[in-house]
Amino acid sequence: MKGGMIMKTTRKSGWVLLTLVVALCVATITTFTWAAEPKPGGTLRIGVRVQQELNMDVRYLHTVTTVPAADMVYDRLFNWGDKGFAGLIPNIATGYETKDNRVWTIKLRSGVKFHNGREMTAQDVKTNFDWRITTPKGWKPVKHMDLLQGMSKVEVVDKYTVRVTFDKPFSSFMRNLAWVIRGIVPPEEVEKHGDRFAFNPCGTGPYKVVEVKPNEKYVLERFDGYWGPKPYINRIEYIYYRADEPRLVALEKGEIDFAQLYDESKPTLQKNPKLAFKELYDPSILHKHYFNMRRWPGNDLRFRKAVWMGADWKNIAINAYAFKSGNPARTFLEYSAYFNADALKLVPPYNPEEAKKLIQAVEKDAGKKIPPIVWVDAAMPANQNLAEMAKAQLAQIGVPLNLMILSPALWQDKIVRDPKIDWDMGGYGLGFALDPSVGFTIFETNSGTAPDGKSLGAYSNPEFDGWIRKAEAARTEEDRVRSFQEAEKVLLKDAAAIPLWPQRYVFAWNKKLQGVKLTDVCGIFVTNSWANMWFEQ
Repeated sequence: MKGGMIMKTTRKSGWVLLTLVVALCVATITTFTWAAEPKPGGTLRIGVRVQQELNMDVRYLHTVTTVPAADMVYDRLFNWGDKGFAGLIPNIATGYETKDNRVWTIKLRSGVKFHNGREMTAQDVKTNFDWRITTPKGWKPVKHMDLLQGMSKVEVVDKYTVRVTFDKPFSSFMRNLAWVIRGIVPPEEVEKHGDRFAFNPCGTGPYKVVEVKPNEKYVLERFDGYWGPKPYINRIEYIYYRADEPRLVALEKGEIDFAQLYDESKPTLQKNPKLAFKELYDPSILHKHYFNMRRWPGNDLRFRKAVWMGADWKNIAINAYAFKSGNPARTFLEYSAYFNADALKLVPPYNPEEAKKLIQAVEKDAGKKIPPIVWVDAAMPANQNLAEMAKAQLAQIGVPLNLMILSPALWQDKIVRDPKIDWDMGGYGLGFALDPSVGFTIFETNSGTAPDGKSLGAYSNPEFDGWIRKAEAARTEEDRVRSFQEAEKVLLKDAAAIPLWPQRYVFAWNKKLQGVKLTDVCGIFVTNSWANMWFEQ
């Protein structure tokens, strides 16, 4: 499943025109076998996993709990299609222009209204961008600022045009923009509500928030002032559950209409004629284990290679999911349009005896034994299974693990935000298939990904950074691809992290819900619009 294509655009008078992409997207979205004509009305109830971060503040949004709802409340400037960045789809922006990958001019759609009734203009977009350059006083840093690093100036050209300038060429800007800025919000609403904006969100999407019950549910209603096609469904309720089993039970009882579940639920789903389900691997989120190179032994290349060689990661990835349904990854770009078969030659082979020798050499040179390695991961079935299997196998080569299994939100806080950075190995997933720039940013020296301003694991290699700079300055897609592939080779030689698997999902829904369309890239969360669903009357 090495899907995806390189993004192609058509130029006319210097502007990237997206009309053809829109036509293709509409054709893709509406290609269903309808049981009957779509009928408007009804309430869609979606069961989601509860997490710590239960708000709709698009500035800080990052959990899989809130992203689905946010994509109905907020509009991105550009969206991506079924195969990621095979083609950007215009949304509240209609096109862009750049001559040097450093200065970008973006055209906005006119007539786009916020849920408070005011029209969105270039000044709103500038303000939202400025928040990514300088964090306003009293705010915590806006999410994913590191993915737009180097953005130095934003100017209003006219009411519907903004110009964005970077310190150096940044060919990934449009691709990262679709990932990072998940919506434009009216500054006056942020000022009005302050920290409570999370529970009083205001966007430009097809639905507006009408009720918020933290840790319980979000309720959305169709926004009559929406600029785009009107959705069929009148109301959406996102209902939170603290465990997986209650979501499955609620779906069976008809208390909810749609849910993300896990492999363990498949036998039940297969027996229920009223339910439909689909399994998919999402290459946009590649689960990996990073090494903390700020301290010993993570800063020793021999240790990192020993860990890679000392466990059978391929079979661990397969068996981490129920029914051996895991899909192992060997390289960082394997499940992307940038896959390079030559990179496979650099993957350390499974060889526990050689791994044991490397560990002994590391201990001899340091004059001490390997201490218990602090391994941080999420309290999700596959992650927990992975941790237990890795612990047993690595113990055989002399690497003891101290497992720290946390809730999904606390796990991300520990890996990305904890100023103490007290961990040795950490599991984390970030999008590679969408575009390598998203996944590789986390490895760049002084990327600001971690609280100390460094990369996530304090990895640093000038050769890697150099290939990233070449990729961002590339004027052809061929040069860009080659540069990212060379950067990947450096990561593999340095054993900077261990790629494990693309995220796996099981989605299930009541068959009365029509028009359900799931894709491999980001599953339901981004590429499938709830607006195209309707209930069989």
